Amino acid sequence: MITGNSIEAKTAKYIKLGEKGSWEASCIEEGVLRLGYYEVPHEMALAGDGDAIRDLFVARGVSAMSARGHARQVLDFYQAGPETIWLTFCNGQLWWCQTASPVDFQGSDREQFPDGSRARRTMAGWSGTSLEGKPLVMNNLSGRLTRVVGYRQTICDVKGVAFDYLLRKINDRNLPEVETAQAIRNDLWQAVVDLIKLLQWKDFELFVELVFSNSGWRRVSATGGAQKTIDLELVLPLTNETAVVQVKSETSQAELEVYIEALAGYRADRAFFAYHTASQGLSSDNSDVMVMDVASLADSAIRTGLVDWLIDRAG
Repeated sequence: MITGNSIEAKTAKYIKLGEKGSWEASCIEEGVLRLGYYEVPHEMALAGDGDAIRDLFVARGVSAMSARGHARQVLDFYQAGPETIWLTFCNGQLWWCQTASPVDFQGSDREQFPDGSRARRTMAGWSGTSLEGKPLVMNNLSGRLTRVVGYRQTICDVKGVAFDYLLRKINDRNLPEVETAQAIRNDLWQAVVDLIKLLQWKDFELFVELVFSNSGWRRVSATGGAQKTIDLELVLPLTNETAVVQVKSETSQAELEVYIEALAGYRADRAFFAYHTASQGLSSDNSDVMVMDVASLADSAIRTGLVDWLIDRAG
Protein backbone atom coordinates (compact mmCIF):
# COMPACT_ATOMS: atom_id res chain seq x y z
CA MET A 1 0.00 0.00 0.00
CA ILE A 2 1.09 3.61 -0.52
CA THR A 3 2.17 5.36 2.67
CA GLY A 4 3.22 8.97 2.13
CA ASN A 5 5.45 8.93 -0.92
CA SER A 6 6.44 5.28 -0.80
CA ILE A 7 5.09 1.79 -1.32
CA GLU A 8 5.14 -0.42 1.74
CA ALA A 9 4.90 -4.20 1.57
CA LYS A 10 5.70 -7.21 3.69
CA THR A 11 5.87 -9.77 0.88
CA ALA A 12 6.10 -9.96 -2.89
CA LYS A 13 4.96 -12.65 -5.30
CA TYR A 14 5.70 -13.28 -8.93
CA ILE A 15 2.75 -14.48 -11.00
CA LYS A 16 2.84 -15.98 -14.47
CA LEU A 17 -0.30 -14.74 -16.15
CA GLY A 18 -1.50 -17.56 -18.37
CA GLU A 19 0.39 -20.27 -20.20
CA LYS A 20 3.57 -18.71 -21.60
CA GLY A 21 2.25 -15.32 -20.45
CA SER A 22 -0.78 -15.44 -22.74
CA TRP A 23 -2.90 -13.31 -20.36
CA GLU A 24 -0.24 -10.69 -19.55
CA ALA A 25 -1.36 -7.94 -21.91
CA SER A 26 -5.07 -8.27 -21.14
CA CYS A 27 -4.50 -8.44 -17.39
CA ILE A 28 -2.36 -5.30 -17.46
CA GLU A 29 -4.87 -3.47 -19.64
CA GLU A 30 -7.83 -4.48 -17.48
CA GLY A 31 -6.07 -4.07 -14.12
CA VAL A 32 -6.64 -7.64 -12.92
CA LEU A 33 -4.80 -10.80 -11.90
CA ARG A 34 -6.02 -14.09 -13.36
CA LEU A 35 -5.49 -17.68 -12.31
CA GLY A 36 -6.26 -20.99 -13.99
CA TYR A 37 -6.49 -24.08 -11.75
CA TYR A 38 -9.88 -24.95 -13.23
CA GLU A 39 -9.96 -28.21 -11.27
CA VAL A 40 -9.94 -26.50 -7.86
CA PRO A 41 -13.45 -25.70 -6.50
CA HIS A 42 -13.91 -22.07 -5.53
CA GLU A 43 -15.45 -22.98 -2.14
CA MET A 44 -12.47 -25.19 -1.26
CA ALA A 45 -10.00 -22.41 -2.00
CA LEU A 46 -12.14 -19.77 -0.33
CA ALA A 47 -12.18 -21.86 2.85
CA GLY A 48 -8.38 -22.02 2.77
CA ASP A 49 -8.41 -25.82 2.86
CA GLY A 50 -4.90 -26.52 1.65
CA ASP A 51 -5.08 -30.20 2.61
CA ALA A 52 -8.19 -30.75 0.52
CA ILE A 53 -6.59 -29.01 -2.47
CA ARG A 54 -3.46 -31.13 -2.03
CA ASP A 55 -5.51 -34.32 -1.86
CA LEU A 56 -7.35 -33.26 -5.00
CA PHE A 57 -4.10 -33.22 -6.96
CA VAL A 58 -2.75 -36.39 -5.33
CA ALA A 59 -5.90 -38.18 -6.46
CA ARG A 60 -5.06 -37.08 -9.98
CA GLY A 61 -1.66 -38.75 -9.79
CA VAL A 62 0.42 -35.72 -8.80
CA SER A 63 3.23 -36.33 -6.31
CA ALA A 64 2.63 -35.18 -2.73
CA MET A 65 5.35 -32.54 -2.98
CA SER A 66 3.99 -31.09 -6.23
CA ALA A 67 0.44 -31.24 -4.87
CA ARG A 68 1.47 -29.15 -1.85
CA GLY A 69 3.02 -26.66 -4.25
CA HIS A 70 -0.20 -26.35 -6.24
CA ALA A 71 -2.21 -25.88 -3.03
CA ARG A 72 0.15 -23.14 -1.88
CA GLN A 73 -0.15 -21.25 -5.17
CA VAL A 74 -3.95 -21.35 -5.14
CA LEU A 75 -4.12 -20.15 -1.53
CA ASP A 76 -1.54 -17.42 -2.22
CA PHE A 77 -3.83 -16.08 -4.93
CA TYR A 78 -6.84 -16.10 -2.56
CA GLN A 79 -5.21 -14.92 0.65
CA ALA A 80 -2.54 -12.34 -0.25
CA GLY A 81 -3.71 -8.90 0.84
CA PRO A 82 -2.61 -5.30 0.20
CA GLU A 83 0.64 -5.94 2.07
CA THR A 84 1.78 -8.04 -0.91
CA ILE A 85 3.25 -6.71 -4.13
CA TRP A 86 2.43 -8.80 -7.18
CA LEU A 87 4.82 -8.64 -10.11
CA THR A 88 5.03 -10.02 -13.61
CA PHE A 89 7.01 -9.30 -16.76
CA CYS A 90 5.51 -8.28 -20.10
CA ASN A 91 7.27 -7.06 -23.25
CA GLY A 92 10.61 -6.68 -21.50
CA GLN A 93 9.26 -4.64 -18.61
CA LEU A 94 8.47 -5.34 -14.97
CA TRP A 95 4.87 -4.64 -13.95
CA TRP A 96 3.65 -4.54 -10.35
CA CYS A 97 0.42 -4.09 -8.46
CA GLN A 98 -1.36 -4.66 -5.15
CA THR A 99 -4.81 -6.04 -4.51
CA ALA A 100 -7.32 -6.08 -1.68
CA SER A 101 -10.33 -7.35 -3.61
CA PRO A 102 -11.96 -10.76 -3.11
CA VAL A 103 -11.56 -13.45 -5.74
CA ASP A 104 -14.11 -13.30 -8.52
CA PHE A 105 -14.79 -16.88 -9.60
CA GLN A 106 -15.53 -17.14 -13.32
CA GLY A 107 -16.16 -20.85 -13.75
CA SER A 108 -14.49 -24.25 -14.04
CA ASP A 109 -15.04 -24.79 -17.77
CA ARG A 110 -11.74 -24.09 -19.54
CA GLU A 111 -13.37 -23.72 -22.96
CA GLN A 112 -16.03 -21.34 -21.66
CA PHE A 113 -13.51 -19.29 -19.65
CA PRO A 114 -10.22 -19.42 -21.60
CA ASP A 115 -8.83 -16.42 -19.72
CA GLY A 116 -8.77 -18.12 -16.33
CA SER A 117 -11.18 -19.58 -13.84
CA ARG A 118 -10.87 -16.74 -11.32
CA ALA A 119 -9.60 -13.18 -11.04
CA ARG A 120 -8.79 -10.40 -8.59
CA ARG A 121 -8.94 -6.68 -9.34
CA THR A 122 -5.88 -4.57 -8.54
CA MET A 123 -6.03 -1.59 -6.20
CA ALA A 124 -4.66 0.95 -8.70
CA GLY A 125 -3.96 -1.00 -11.87
CA TRP A 126 -0.65 -2.45 -12.97
CA SER A 127 2.33 -0.10 -13.07
CA GLY A 128 5.41 -0.53 -15.23
CA THR A 129 7.30 2.35 -13.62
CA SER A 130 8.74 3.43 -10.29
CA LEU A 131 6.88 6.01 -8.21
CA GLU A 132 8.91 8.73 -9.92
CA GLY A 133 7.85 7.41 -13.32
CA LYS A 134 11.04 5.59 -14.35
CA PRO A 135 10.26 2.60 -16.62
CA LEU A 136 11.23 -0.69 -14.97
CA VAL A 137 12.92 -2.11 -18.05
CA MET A 138 13.94 -5.73 -17.57
CA ASN A 139 17.38 -5.29 -19.13
CA ASN A 140 18.19 -2.64 -16.53
CA LEU A 141 17.19 -4.78 -13.54
CA SER A 142 19.32 -7.12 -11.46
CA GLY A 143 19.24 -10.81 -12.27
CA ARG A 144 18.52 -11.41 -8.59
CA LEU A 145 14.99 -10.28 -9.39
CA THR A 146 14.49 -11.11 -13.07
CA ARG A 147 15.46 -14.76 -12.62
CA VAL A 148 11.92 -15.45 -11.34
CA VAL A 149 10.85 -15.41 -14.99
CA GLY A 150 12.33 -18.89 -15.22
CA TYR A 151 9.93 -20.23 -12.57
CA ARG A 152 8.00 -23.09 -14.17
CA GLN A 153 4.85 -22.94 -12.05
CA THR A 154 2.44 -20.01 -11.63
CA ILE A 155 3.14 -18.17 -8.37
CA CYS A 156 6.32 -17.94 -6.30
CA ASP A 157 7.60 -15.79 -3.45
CA VAL A 158 10.17 -13.06 -4.01
CA LYS A 159 12.30 -13.06 -0.87
CA GLY A 160 15.44 -11.71 0.72
CA VAL A 161 17.70 -9.44 -1.31
CA ALA A 162 15.40 -9.76 -4.34
CA PHE A 163 12.45 -8.44 -2.30
CA ASP A 164 14.53 -5.58 -0.89
CA TYR A 165 15.76 -4.75 -4.38
CA LEU A 166 12.19 -4.71 -5.76
CA LEU A 167 11.02 -2.28 -3.08
CA ARG A 168 14.00 0.00 -3.65
CA LYS A 169 13.37 0.06 -7.39
CA ILE A 170 9.69 0.87 -6.99
CA ASN A 171 10.44 3.57 -4.40
CA ASP A 172 13.44 5.02 -6.31
CA ARG A 173 15.84 4.27 -3.50
CA ASN A 174 19.41 3.23 -4.24
CA LEU A 175 21.89 1.36 -2.13
CA PRO A 176 24.42 3.68 -0.43
CA GLU A 177 27.13 2.18 -2.64
CA VAL A 178 25.15 3.08 -5.77
CA GLU A 179 24.54 6.63 -4.57
CA THR A 180 28.25 7.02 -3.85
CA ALA A 181 29.13 5.78 -7.34
CA GLN A 182 26.59 8.13 -8.93
CA ALA A 183 27.98 11.10 -7.00
CA ILE A 184 31.52 10.21 -8.09
CA ARG A 185 30.42 9.87 -11.70
CA ASN A 186 28.69 13.27 -11.55
CA ASP A 187 31.89 14.82 -10.20
CA LEU A 188 33.87 13.11 -12.97
CA TRP A 189 31.43 14.41 -15.59
CA GLN A 190 31.85 17.98 -14.35
CA ALA A 191 35.65 17.58 -14.33
CA VAL A 192 35.54 16.28 -17.92
CA VAL A 193 33.43 19.30 -18.98
CA ASP A 194 36.09 21.59 -17.51
CA LEU A 195 38.89 19.67 -19.24
CA ILE A 196 37.20 19.88 -22.64
CA LYS A 197 36.90 23.66 -22.30
CA LEU A 198 40.66 23.86 -21.72
CA LEU A 199 41.48 22.30 -25.10
CA GLN A 200 42.97 24.47 -27.80
CA TRP A 201 41.01 24.40 -31.06
CA LYS A 202 43.27 21.88 -32.80
CA ASP A 203 43.22 19.55 -29.79
CA PHE A 204 39.46 19.96 -29.61
CA GLU A 205 39.13 18.85 -33.26
CA LEU A 206 41.27 15.81 -32.52
CA PHE A 207 39.19 15.05 -29.42
CA VAL A 208 35.95 15.11 -31.43
CA GLU A 209 37.52 12.85 -34.04
CA LEU A 210 38.51 10.38 -31.29
CA VAL A 211 34.96 10.42 -29.89
CA PHE A 212 33.64 9.28 -33.25
CA SER A 213 36.39 6.77 -33.97
CA ASN A 214 36.00 5.20 -30.51
CA SER A 215 32.27 4.92 -31.26
CA GLY A 216 32.86 2.88 -34.41
CA TRP A 217 32.95 5.60 -37.07
CA ARG A 218 35.84 5.62 -39.55
CA ARG A 219 37.28 8.82 -40.98
CA VAL A 220 37.37 9.04 -44.77
CA SER A 221 38.81 12.57 -45.00
CA ALA A 222 41.50 14.47 -43.13
CA THR A 223 40.55 16.56 -40.13
CA GLY A 224 40.13 20.18 -41.10
CA GLY A 225 41.72 21.19 -44.39
CA ALA A 226 40.56 23.45 -47.19
CA GLN A 227 36.83 22.75 -46.76
CA LYS A 228 35.24 25.51 -44.70
CA THR A 229 32.01 23.71 -43.93
CA ILE A 230 33.13 20.17 -43.11
CA ASP A 231 35.87 19.15 -40.70
CA LEU A 232 35.23 15.40 -40.77
CA GLU A 233 33.70 12.99 -43.24
CA LEU A 234 32.86 9.64 -41.64
CA VAL A 235 31.47 6.24 -42.45
CA LEU A 236 30.05 3.59 -40.11
CA PRO A 237 31.40 0.31 -41.53
CA LEU A 238 28.68 -1.87 -40.01
CA THR A 239 25.85 -0.11 -41.86
CA ASN A 240 27.79 1.95 -44.44
CA GLU A 241 26.05 5.02 -43.03
CA THR A 242 27.83 8.30 -43.81
CA ALA A 243 28.14 11.46 -41.74
CA VAL A 244 29.72 14.89 -41.85
CA VAL A 245 30.91 16.89 -38.84
CA GLN A 246 31.75 20.52 -38.22
CA VAL A 247 33.82 21.26 -35.14
CA LYS A 248 33.85 24.64 -33.39
CA SER A 249 35.51 25.44 -30.10
CA GLU A 250 33.54 28.71 -29.80
CA THR A 251 30.48 29.37 -31.90
CA SER A 252 26.96 30.82 -32.10
CA GLN A 253 23.47 29.97 -33.29
CA ALA A 254 24.14 32.00 -36.44
CA GLU A 255 27.13 29.81 -37.35
CA LEU A 256 25.04 26.70 -36.79
CA GLU A 257 22.37 28.03 -39.16
CA VAL A 258 25.01 28.72 -41.83
CA TYR A 259 26.27 25.14 -41.44
CA ILE A 260 22.77 23.70 -41.80
CA GLU A 261 22.16 25.69 -44.99
CA ALA A 262 25.49 24.58 -46.45
CA LEU A 263 24.65 20.91 -45.89
CA ALA A 264 22.40 20.97 -48.95
CA GLY A 265 25.51 20.45 -51.04
CA TYR A 266 26.57 17.28 -49.25
CA ARG A 267 25.26 13.76 -49.59
CA ALA A 268 25.44 12.33 -46.09
CA ASP A 269 23.01 10.32 -43.99
CA ARG A 270 23.69 12.34 -40.85
CA ALA A 271 25.33 15.58 -39.79
CA PHE A 272 26.89 16.68 -36.50
CA PHE A 273 27.84 20.08 -35.13
CA ALA A 274 30.25 19.81 -32.18
CA TYR A 275 31.26 22.73 -29.96
CA HIS A 276 32.20 23.47 -26.37
CA THR A 277 31.54 27.20 -25.85
CA ALA A 278 28.69 29.53 -26.86
CA SER A 279 26.95 32.48 -25.29
CA GLN A 280 23.74 30.45 -25.21
CA GLY A 281 22.64 26.89 -25.94
CA LEU A 282 22.31 25.99 -29.60
CA SER A 283 19.48 24.05 -31.21
CA SER A 284 18.58 22.70 -34.62
CA ASP A 285 15.13 22.33 -36.16
CA ASN A 286 16.61 19.88 -38.67
CA SER A 287 16.20 16.34 -37.30
CA ASP A 288 19.14 15.16 -39.44
CA VAL A 289 21.55 17.51 -37.66
CA MET A 290 22.68 16.55 -34.16
CA VAL A 291 24.13 19.33 -32.04
CA MET A 292 26.80 18.08 -29.62
CA ASP A 293 27.50 20.57 -26.83
CA VAL A 294 30.11 20.23 -24.11
CA ALA A 295 27.70 18.30 -21.87
CA SER A 296 27.01 15.59 -24.44
CA LEU A 297 30.68 15.48 -25.42
CA ALA A 298 31.61 14.90 -21.77
CA ASP A 299 29.18 11.97 -21.63
CA SER A 300 30.73 10.58 -24.81
CA ALA A 301 34.25 11.01 -23.46
CA ILE A 302 33.41 8.95 -20.38
CA ARG A 303 31.61 6.25 -22.38
CA THR A 304 34.38 5.94 -24.97
CA GLY A 305 37.32 5.93 -22.56
CA LEU A 306 38.85 9.32 -23.35
CA VAL A 307 39.18 10.67 -19.81
CA ASP A 308 42.88 9.83 -19.52
CA TRP A 309 43.52 11.34 -22.95
CA LEU A 310 41.83 14.58 -21.85
CA ILE A 311 43.83 14.68 -18.62
CA ASP A 312 47.09 14.27 -20.53
CA ARG A 313 46.24 16.74 -23.30
CA ALA A 314 44.71 19.45 -21.10
CA GLY A 315 47.46 19.14 -18.48
